[in-house]
Amino acid sequence: MVGSQESAPQWRQDRARWKQAYDILRGQLERGEYKTGFPIPSLNQLEQQFPDLARNTIRKAVDRLEREGFVRAEVGVGTFVRPSDEWEPTGD
Repeated sequence: MVGSQESAPQWRQDRARWKQAYDILRGQLERGEYKTGFPIPSLNQLEQQFPDLARNTIRKAVDRLEREGFVRAEVGVGTFVRPSDEWEPTGD
């Protein structure tokens, strides 16, 4: 699954776009749109989901998900959803 295929988000001006992308991706994980042990979309696929964001902006959102334990990255393989009991969101 490549996430929600809704129209592109309307970005707020009072919050960094990478944080907004993080919020969207985290919400998708929390709703179970991506299952434990399975990959989330690649950066290329996420660029299609967020066409008006730079690749580095998306990468920053995914990096935060990884730091907080939502996902684990395997170089050359993909980024996979970790079990929810390993998630450690830090908040803003």
